[in-house]
Amino acid sequence: MLKRITIWLVVLIALLLVMAYLLPRHYMVQRDVIINADGKTIYNMVCDFNNWDFWTPWSLQDDSTATDEIIGRCEAGAVYRWDGEDVGQGEMKILEIAEGALIKWDVGFEDNTYRMNMMMSFEKEGDGWLVTWTAEGDLGYNPLYRYYGLMIDSEVGADLERGLSNLKAFCELLPDYPGIEIVDLTSGNAVAVRDSLAMGDMQVFMEVYFPRLYMYALRNEATITGPPYSIYYSWDPEGKSFMEIGIPVADELPGEEEIIPSETPGGKAVTGAYYGPYEGMNTIYNALEKYMQVLKLEPRGMAWEVYITDPSQEPDTSKWETHVYFPIK
Repeated sequence: MLKRITIWLVVLIALLLVMAYLLPRHYMVQRDVIINADGKTIYNMVCDFNNWDFWTPWSLQDDSTATDEIIGRCEAGAVYRWDGEDVGQGEMKILEIAEGALIKWDVGFEDNTYRMNMMMSFEKEGDGWLVTWTAEGDLGYNPLYRYYGLMIDSEVGADLERGLSNLKAFCELLPDYPGIEIVDLTSGNAVAVRDSLAMGDMQVFMEVYFPRLYMYALRNEATITGPPYSIYYSWDPEGKSFMEIGIPVADELPGEEEIIPSETPGGKAVTGAYYGPYEGMNTIYNALEKYMQVLKLEPRGMAWEVYITDPSQEPDTSKWETHVYFPIK
């Protein structure tokens, strides 16, 4: 009897091994969702690892021992690493991006013992965007992994579905304003003029001093490195606001009379582009403030504006382009 049982066990194990190697070695799991939001906003939420806590199906918050590290932003080579007793150890790296259309990642678990390739694509569909998330990999020769492949679509698929659902809910809460994003800015040299002004005097102040700043820079053979800007250090629509207007330059200049050396703002900021006359800029300000509220971003000082279009060169006010920045912690 013992001999028969042993023989049957050997035969059963052999059959299981043979069946395992008849199962597919490669797996692919795919899920998609329609998101009714701005396409660039959706893309930025996915491309930047700093935004993943807002929607990812794999949260580190449930593991008190977990630590993570993010290197780079929305670029090929950016890396997200994590390590914890419950969540384990892993690394996710951006392999390839096509802005607004495609992101590919390489994912490794437990010192890259287990690997997975992931991809997310973004396609315009009607008034929304079709977002497709794909995970695929090689199960190798381990027969246990081959059997696990029978369940991988349901298990990994559930994670992808949950992540896409979170992404949809989150992005549809954000303001319906195109192209708002978080950027890291590097401070640089500038020449500027500061004053306390009533709102009605600001336009004349800019019309007078922007040309003077340009002439000062040209007289000193300075290289102008960007468009003019204004920074609001305090804002009082009923009284006077303290502001700075300036132009960025390559090298530091000493200044003269009202003109002083300054620096363009640096650090992390939320930004968006506005097209139109200046009196309508409350739309971009309202959108940026709502974006910050949804993402629970804490402001760091007042906003500033960068004037991409020179009004003296472009009479059509609908084509005036202005970038607004809110510094954040």
